[in-house]
Amino acid sequence: MSEMKYYKIKRGTKYDQAVKKHFELNNQWKQVYGKLSEALGEKITKMAQHPKFLTIDPTELTKEENQKAFKKDGSLKGNSKKAKEIGEKYKQIIEECGLADYENLGTINFIYGVMRYQGETLKTFRTSEFDLYYKADFDIDERSKRTNSGESLVEEITEIEYTEKYLEEIKKKEVA
Repeated sequence: MSEMKYYKIKRGTKYDQAVKKHFELNNQWKQVYGKLSEALGEKITKMAQHPKFLTIDPTELTKEENQKAFKKDGSLKGNSKKAKEIGEKYKQIIEECGLADYENLGTINFIYGVMRYQGETLKTFRTSEFDLYYKADFDIDERSKRTNSGESLVEEITEIEYTEKYLEEIKKKEVA
């Protein structure tokens, strides 16, 4: 196994802005669950957080009319009038909640090349300021530069800096 390297996100980059936007919008999903539950007339607690495609856990559905609108994988059926109505309502809810441009963190990391390949190790933690810190057995900086025309999206730090920040964040959570 390779030696571990430590990084933190470089502030001000497009990657940093996308990550911050993700975390700022993340709380809006609570509203989506509530509004969708209200629209369906039953409680929805498990849903893929994707603004363009509604996918839920179909085992949560108890009303027959709702069950008929969804496939076994939790996506909406394409040939059902009820499914089309639910899909339109979902789009409306997403707009109301300001989530039309939402991207999940996995997608953002993939787009910017800050991800691991099979057999590699990557651990991440988020600070209270929505900064990301990484511990990896590969060079994230080099990989992100290749994906982003040479722009560095992370900066290498020492294991001590990583550990101190991690402990600082744990203390903040215990106080809160």
